Amino acid sequence: MPATTIENEPLLESEYQETDASSSSSSLDLQVSEKGHHQYQCQTCGTPTTQPSSSRRWWWVKFGVAQLVLILCYTVVSLAVIQSTVDTESVPDIHAFAGLAVRYKFRLYDNFVNSPYGGEPTPASDAAWHTLLNNMSVRVTAEELAAHGQTSVPLPGGGYLAWLGVFHELHCVKMLRQWSWREHYFPNMTAHDHMHQMVHIDHCLDWLRNAAICRADTSALAVFKWDPRMPHPMLNTHRVPHRCVDWDALMSSHADRLVSHDEVRDLKNPILKAPAVKGEEKGGEVTKGDVGIEALGR
Repeated sequence: MPATTIENEPLLESEYQETDASSSSSSLDLQVSEKGHHQYQCQTCGTPTTQPSSSRRWWWVKFGVAQLVLILCYTVVSLAVIQSTVDTESVPDIHAFAGLAVRYKFRLYDNFVNSPYGGEPTPASDAAWHTLLNNMSVRVTAEELAAHGQTSVPLPGGGYLAWLGVFHELHCVKMLRQWSWREHYFPNMTAHDHMHQMVHIDHCLDWLRNAAICRADTSALAVFKWDPRMPHPMLNTHRVPHRCVDWDALMSSHADRLVSHDEVRDLKNPILKAPAVKGEEKGGEVTKGDVGIEALGR
């Protein structure tokens, strides 16, 4: 029987199975050619046949593995870039001291038309500001100061005097309000007093500018409207929700640290020099270094 070569199609294993026990069988030897193809050698006919399907399977396996490796590399690089961005653009949420309840909620800003903190000075508005700033002085430890790289004035009852940063800002808002009504709050002001207060006012303006930039309220939009009396767009002061700290919770969380007004009044400056005549300090000039906390008692 002449040898038959099957080309272009894979041989089925059943074609080589023995069908008749009495007939002469043809055994096949599996050989691997130099090109990597599987060849079946028919021992009776001596003609090799090629089965390319195995090579194709291996090619697809290699291709799949390569794709998985590429996806893994892409994922690792992407995560590294994201982590690098997060590390660069964010910082830990650090508070002034332990125990502060800092949580957020959305609320409307107070309507300035009816706000007890604005308008012409009245006993009611002064009382509102006194209540708002009544609990501004707190007691901190030396370790808490050291954690921020700071020092402060020791208190008679132990610990050190401090404010939360928000009270510095509120103090400045109050000073700007008083300056707006300086005829009421600073009557009979001398030229030196005026100069001193202007340094304080400039300090407060720039402090509040920094605070606004630092916290950057991005929870709401400021929008505009037309007014028939104005040629240019006007800011629309319609109130919308803002993401705000829960003020009551924050105040309650450090009530045990509050320093009484009596303890603050008992503080005595151990390095106080004899006061000079007004207008003669530093040649009659007031510098930005003169801004202190004399307004604690206001």
